Amino acid sequence: MREFAIVGRPNSGKTLFALNFALYLGSKTVEMIFRTFDGLTTCRHVSLSEAKHELCASVPHKTRCLQSMLLKVSLGKGSANFKLTDTCGVQEQIHEAEAVRRGMAQTISLLRSTDFIIHVLDLSSIEGQYDKDRQYNIDYEIYSYGLARRNYLILANKTDLLPAKQQLGLVSSYYPKAGIVPVSALLSQGFKEVKDHVLRNI
Repeated sequence: MREFAIVGRPNSGKTLFALNFALYLGSKTVEMIFRTFDGLTTCRHVSLSEAKHELCASVPHKTRCLQSMLLKVSLGKGSANFKLTDTCGVQEQIHEAEAVRRGMAQTISLLRSTDFIIHVLDLSSIEGQYDKDRQYNIDYEIYSYGLARRNYLILANKTDLLPAKQQLGLVSSYYPKAGIVPVSALLSQGFKEVKDHVLRNI
């Protein structure tokens, strides 16, 4: 079963995208698989509304371990299964909390083994995250690695916000070689295009 990993900065909308994308594909409940840095795995069957209430928050680093869902997508006359994995947000700075540092290390480790990388960017704050020396920018590092892996897609999230819509041109200029899909994780906009990418790479 192919795994699609969702990565990006804290509060870019990764968890909300994952849960609303599962809903878009027709799931109302999901089996959540939590994998911690030290190898502990736990499973819970939850409704998507319950999962959003529990797992989504405006505070950074709400997600501190790998959170996977086994999902089904229509494929021709049948269907195909895949694993969608949400991850701890990554950043350039060393976080003071050990649990967050371990979660970020887990995210980076997953990048090496996952089948497909879904890179979520927050359009509402993208302009202030870039300096002249991009080699120290975590998003640019993910982009460079994703291009080398080839199975890589950027989601330009929060198109429902202003002036976020105006930042789409910046994304194209910063990441000229990547496939980019404008989305709103909150409103489930752009999800058909994401589904098409999943189907092509499943």
